[in-house]
Amino acid sequence: PFACETCLTCTRIDDGNYPDFIVLDGSKETIKKEMILNLESNFDRAAFESKGKKIYILNLVETINAATINSLLKFLEEPGKEIYAFLTTNNISNVLPTIISRCQILKLKPIDRGEIIARALDLGIEKEDAELLSYFYNDEVLIKVAFIEDRNYKLAKAAFLDLVEGLTKGLDEATFIAEVKVSPLLSSKESARFFFDMLISFFEDIESYKHSNHIFLTSLSDRIEQLAAVFKRSEDILVEILKARSQISLNLNIALLLDHIMFTIRKES
Repeated sequence: PFACETCLTCTRIDDGNYPDFIVLDGSKETIKKEMILNLESNFDRAAFESKGKKIYILNLVETINAATINSLLKFLEEPGKEIYAFLTTNNISNVLPTIISRCQILKLKPIDRGEIIARALDLGIEKEDAELLSYFYNDEVLIKVAFIEDRNYKLAKAAFLDLVEGLTKGLDEATFIAEVKVSPLLSSKESARFFFDMLISFFEDIESYKHSNHIFLTSLSDRIEQLAAVFKRSEDILVEILKARSQISLNLNIALLLDHIMFTIRKES
């Protein structure tokens, strides 16, 4: 059965007060070796709850860093009695084969993004935030949590909107804004991931607008329409943004990645 979200157990899990259930969220930070070691240490003990089962979730396991791989593989191979692991990913091709081979693969159909946006709006989320956050979360409750609590999201959103505004005023203005305003806001990997994903969503909408007029970021529809006419090869820009996004976990300098994107935008415009 689905979680009722109202009983004592559901409430404790939501509050992070259920010791036999642990989530390591790769959407917020890179999953590091010490996190896995702490997880192992916690689960070495007997279960706190009477059911005797212990569960952990690694959300976006593709964000795990290289130093953590061996620790995770060992834990997957020797999990202990009544320990269940759930590893999630948005792109299984980015997950190491050695991890995949130790797992049973289940493919879940996401809720329609338009429906998630509508649900988030019903919870009182601003339209612009609901549309942006729907790219990251397939759950309106998680959107609300991120909207209220996630500082990295807020920094990335400010950087993203600054850059979009600059692009509408010309490439020279956008390049200046990228260097002076955007780059200083992206001081962490987490804010950089948010920022590049927002750019990906924006350019996906530009591509979609060109071919079908359908977009998700309707709060930015005038910007998308304007820039769709400017960026004749927006698909090439999108490819380079996707490449840059994948390199954040490799500890590449964020400012250099941003410079590369601005160079690509100028070249392909």
